[in-house]
Amino acid sequence: MSLSRGMDPQRAFDTRGMLLRIKDGMRMAISLLVLTCRFGYVRSHWMPEVFARNFSSLNRQLSFLAVLAAFAVYPGGSRSDSLKESLFADPTNIEINLAYLQQQLTGGNFKGAAATLQRVLLLDPNSKLAKVLYAEVQLKLGNRADARLILQQLLADKSLSTPMREKASALNEALERSERRLSISGSGGLAAGSADNALAAPKGPILLFNDQPITNTSQEVTEPFVDFDSVLSLSYKLPTYLERAVTSGFGLAGRDYIDQNMADSITGFVSFGYSENRKVPWSFNYSAFATDVSGHPYNAGQQGVFGISANLPKDANLQTSLRVGETRHFNYLGSSAGKQRDNEAIGLSFTYTRPIPGLPLPLLLSTSLSADNSSAEVDHFSAKSVAAMISARTRLAGMSVSFSLDFLATEYDAANMLISSEIREDERTRASFSLGYKLPPRLGALDVSLSGFAADTRSNIPNSTKTLSELKLGVRRSF
Repeated sequence: MSLSRGMDPQRAFDTRGMLLRIKDGMRMAISLLVLTCRFGYVRSHWMPEVFARNFSSLNRQLSFLAVLAAFAVYPGGSRSDSLKESLFADPTNIEINLAYLQQQLTGGNFKGAAATLQRVLLLDPNSKLAKVLYAEVQLKLGNRADARLILQQLLADKSLSTPMREKASALNEALERSERRLSISGSGGLAAGSADNALAAPKGPILLFNDQPITNTSQEVTEPFVDFDSVLSLSYKLPTYLERAVTSGFGLAGRDYIDQNMADSITGFVSFGYSENRKVPWSFNYSAFATDVSGHPYNAGQQGVFGISANLPKDANLQTSLRVGETRHFNYLGSSAGKQRDNEAIGLSFTYTRPIPGLPLPLLLSTSLSADNSSAEVDHFSAKSVAAMISARTRLAGMSVSFSLDFLATEYDAANMLISSEIREDERTRASFSLGYKLPPRLGALDVSLSGFAADTRSNIPNSTKTLSELKLGVRRSF
């Protein structure tokens, strides 16, 4: 059967994808038990003062995350043996080859995918889809010469369809970027949206002042806003055998509330980085920022991040980062109270990412766990926190889709006696989503996105209990 006649190759990918992989329930249960027990150890040994009181709900939330993370860590058994048998029995069957190719691509077996695509091209030398996929695989394998030859042939073909030409052009641009020693890139974005409870007013009817309840007269204000940002980045690959690069970037980002100007802000930032692509790649990045709120200097800070990453089987990746930074506040609107929040912070995070095979759509899952400790000038602004997050990304009908769910638990070092004699303890749950679509080059190649979040903060101090949400539509132009 010809791949270019009588068969929709994308349909072959989608309809046979679910036959490739099934979930293993026992492994998921074991991973849930292990992750929950590990969290219990961290809770009782690493930060007992944070979790000793009323953080049992965070344990339940992290257990829920562990259930989801188990699907990423243990993808279940594979039907690859039966698929291989079918392929050996009928190696000229295009549909079986495509199903096997789908399995290889989702599993990160690009060398095997290249061999399968070579076989498909022998069966159907005119297949445009197979040629585009073969060029993409060769680019992932670092075989730039082979990828360049195929892309030149494709782009010279006047009968190439518009979607295939756009894909081939994107791959050709990626190839050219990978060969440049000095690369400059940037982007500018503009978004408009609406924020519920824009001034973060407490949501309860009662507040505390000197341990005494008072009526909450704060109003939750819904505010339309405009976001804007611009970033310029430079990267230089050093002329060494080992792949090394230095990077720098700078830009600004801001928000302008349409009706209120009490929280309008603009932030300028700069960063410098160095990375080495060793067997265990590592990088270091330094960044600094300064923020202005409603025309007045508000705060400034700097941070250094050291990170390492490791590529794992099944195309998974594990990243670890250590953060050290400080933030300094200015006398905002004539008040020196902000100076009490000056702090130094240190944090550690782990992020595990892997694609989930066996689904009709590509799915990338990420799970992370982090801990931070900040020391402020005044103890009731010093805090310890732990956070956990799971996110999922996929593509649907040419549109990128992402969703994330995160939990944050924070305990402060001392009570703010002006408000309450109790030490403040907060728990925040937040759900976020983003939908993105890249317009074709004839329409400016703009990135259009719709994003939003909803966050709920619970606290033993009613002054800190609040609900926030926002929704915005944005466009971005990259170069």
